[in-house]
Amino acid sequence: MKMIVIADDFTGANDTGVQLAKKGARTDVLLSPQQKPPRGGDVLVINTESRALPAADAHQRVSAALRPYCSGGKQPLIYKKIDSTFRGNVGAEIDAAMQASGARLAIVAAAIPAAGRTTLHGECRVHNVPLVQTEFASDPKTPIVSSHIKTLIGLQTEIPVHEVDLAVVRSAGLSDALQRLGRQQRCIVVVDAEQDGDLALLAQSIGRLEVPLLLVGAAGLANALPSACYLTARQRLPVLVVAGSMSDATRQQIVFAERELALGIVDIDVEALVAADGARVVQQTVRRAVALLQDRQHCVLRTCRDADARQLIDRLCERTQLSRQQLGDRISQTLGEIALAIINHTQIGGLFLTGGDIAIAVARALGAEGYRIDGEVAPCVPCGTFINSEIDDLPVITKAGGFGGPSTLRDALYFIEEMYSGE
Repeated sequence: MKMIVIADDFTGANDTGVQLAKKGARTDVLLSPQQKPPRGGDVLVINTESRALPAADAHQRVSAALRPYCSGGKQPLIYKKIDSTFRGNVGAEIDAAMQASGARLAIVAAAIPAAGRTTLHGECRVHNVPLVQTEFASDPKTPIVSSHIKTLIGLQTEIPVHEVDLAVVRSAGLSDALQRLGRQQRCIVVVDAEQDGDLALLAQSIGRLEVPLLLVGAAGLANALPSACYLTARQRLPVLVVAGSMSDATRQQIVFAERELALGIVDIDVEALVAADGARVVQQTVRRAVALLQDRQHCVLRTCRDADARQLIDRLCERTQLSRQQLGDRISQTLGEIALAIINHTQIGGLFLTGGDIAIAVARALGAEGYRIDGEVAPCVPCGTFINSEIDDLPVITKAGGFGGPSTLRDALYFIEEMYSGE
């Protein structure tokens, strides 16, 4: 994901998230920080439900919500969504978000000019009426004691708060002014905005800043942000193929696809897989597959390289003291676990599963509760998505082992590639 929005209530999470979604960002809203985020999104919106909490509790919730996303490596842009009339724990939550993200500069622009919310001379106004004179001042849960934004924020944080007036916002020196403040000390900057164009000017300047920053605002600033802040460039992601079928048709399809596509094959030694050191084989398989996928090659996990592999089954059953059914179940379950481990370590564009036992084992390993069929790639070869699974809405193609002609796998991989090229 490229951007995280931390909101203090559910409707606020949605009204800000929709500003990004309507411009093409895949935007997922979590009802609580404890939920596991879906894969593949551009923007993650987390509702901490902290508006009416004591300030210390709100601070802790925001810190806890951000911690998993701000520990090591390149972190996403953080947007602290606040109420446009400053109800709630604005100062405490900005403080927490700055600490968690390591931001030196928090830019506060809560104006929504289209809804009559503006900021002028550092003061919040609603239809040009100072905030403290409006009905919002007497909110039963979070009353307002001042129209002055610097004062409201300062009630809950010791981080210095500065103001940037409208003249600076509309000048050529806005970026320099913000950069200078951020380099001098860790601080919060309240920015005037009376029109949508003022927010657009601020949003444009953000991309030129070279200090770690936190964006703080409501729907207005979110709507003004350039798409580079939250949209991940679309790319064709490789497909993971789990070929557990021993059919000759499946083997021919893999060979055919290998001739025409960037396709890497990881042959799995089934005999070693069910032996005492099977865990080592699993780790090696995962590493090889991840390397191929990260190199943007489609990856095939193949358990049957040639017809001779069929002759191993009776010998393995005797060695392991398992029936054919038990042995098959054990191999299928392990392949499902391998597929999950691979998906946890890299991005894929979809799944191609051949062999009924393998398909259901992978589905179970991914926690799928069902399969939603969207269409047909080839006769009797459906494409759909797993319901409520670890791979969310990525395409999944299933095929019985003996179905299809030589080009079936190649055609299926092209089918998924075309899905990405059409975005």
